[in-house]
Amino acid sequence: MQDGFTPARVEVIEDERGIRDFLERALRQAGFDIQSASDGVEGLQLARGWRPDVIVLDLMLPKLDGMSLLPMIRRETDAPVLILSARGDVADRIEGLARGADDYLPKPFDLDELIIRLRALLRRPSLHAPMGYSFADLRVDVATRTVRRGDRVIRLSSREYDLLVTLLRRPRRVFSKDELLEWIWGDRDVLRGCVETYIGYLRNKIDVPGEPRLIHTVRGAGYTIREP
Repeated sequence: MQDGFTPARVEVIEDERGIRDFLERALRQAGFDIQSASDGVEGLQLARGWRPDVIVLDLMLPKLDGMSLLPMIRRETDAPVLILSARGDVADRIEGLARGADDYLPKPFDLDELIIRLRALLRRPSLHAPMGYSFADLRVDVATRTVRRGDRVIRLSSREYDLLVTLLRRPRRVFSKDELLEWIWGDRDVLRGCVETYIGYLRNKIDVPGEPRLIHTVRGAGYTIREP
């Protein structure tokens, strides 16, 4: 971690010790924060408690196989799931994607390709968005795009709403200006001052005087939503 930047959390659920250790080392060297599980039950508990940003999932797991685990994970988190499995035929890929996976990479795999796919999933808006988001006394209803803090209803522009939801999808994670420009504006070459401007708009509406501040600037790193 450098200058307040929080690396993306990758959960690896893999029962083969050699592959699991290799992935832990390689992905950590690539700049990710890694935790792993060796069976399906442990993987579900880790997803529930650690709140990963993306999950790498093997299918042939003890205690609870990957196909059975997928819908359970989907009920716990909207983090994208990449299946990494020796079961690489078309039927398995279709079933995995149908059960909630976002990508599928057969074994043996190329490490560079895996890293590229993980970074692409982290940039991709979730296809499994929950009905709402909440943090402290802040609530967002996705279906109606209604934002409330306590008893206040907060009216946001479309861009302000997208920015808030991005922060709420990963509370406490620090998002850089470049990430926010790419994900919300779709272009890193847009004037970087746009992010500061819209963070200011959002902060004026969310963090009114007398209420604990939720939207924070991490100097030299970016922006996050967290406790005061």
